[in-house]
Amino acid sequence: MPSYLHEALLDLFRNELSLAFSLLADEFGVPVPDLANLRAEPCDFTDIGPKEFRGDLALSTHDARDRPVLGVCVEVQLDAKDVRRWKWPVYLTTLRSRLCCPVVLLVVTPSPKVAKWAEQPIELDNFGSVVRPQVLGPDRFPLVTDPDEARRSPERAVLSAMAHGAGPQRDEVLTAFLSGLMRTDEEHAKMYFELVDGTLTTAASRRLEELMERTPEHRGRIATKYVAEGREEGRTEEAAHALLTVLTARGLELSAAQRAQLAECTDHDQLREWLNQAITATSASELFG
Repeated sequence: MPSYLHEALLDLFRNELSLAFSLLADEFGVPVPDLANLRAEPCDFTDIGPKEFRGDLALSTHDARDRPVLGVCVEVQLDAKDVRRWKWPVYLTTLRSRLCCPVVLLVVTPSPKVAKWAEQPIELDNFGSVVRPQVLGPDRFPLVTDPDEARRSPERAVLSAMAHGAGPQRDEVLTAFLSGLMRTDEEHAKMYFELVDGTLTTAASRRLEELMERTPEHRGRIATKYVAEGREEGRTEEAAHALLTVLTARGLELSAAQRAQLAECTDHDQLREWLNQAITATSASELFG
């Protein structure tokens, strides 16, 4: 069964169909035609469509006369499984047969180790015929530090934050990422936030919270809805931490007595109730009485 990380990464490419093509052009120098006519293609890579030959995502771009000019098979890979390298050529040649145009295999992975494994040419015979995957590993994830660029492509900003959110340009990368979230709907903003926060180091994750807390538009849209929900993992410690994050982000200060009350609470249901109320409360007293 696909993991949450696998599906969340794949959703970046489903939500922005041009992302795979632009990354192929920017990171690999693949000539990419006009992207005005993009579409998703079926992912069953045989006529009868057995599950073992179902890929992750297939895309195509078409010219003004609606003729396919380039196809892309996007495969998200989280670990090194040799069985995938036997199947990828099937996906590629089947899509090529359907579209009757050039096709590219783009493998996306957040793991440097998996990227090194995936980029090896796949031999098809004993005469030199090979498939060469284009591998988008973390070293090729785009670096986005411009908030305007992040707002134009939140999905690029997500990849940037995953790979560079703990690096030398941490604040610029995370600030741009937050700006990109402001242009997405609530469902995707929550998913993107969880995806990035789950890959950051502890220090970078805390810095992300600090950046949200000091920026009114971010804390109003993101902190109260996504930190509270994304951080709550069924443990009292996490729920208490999430509650403090929301209250701090909304500028609601706790008295010493209220902090003590929160610290002493071990009732998870009570913490979740406070957490839900904190989103709209106008003061800490509304929660603690």
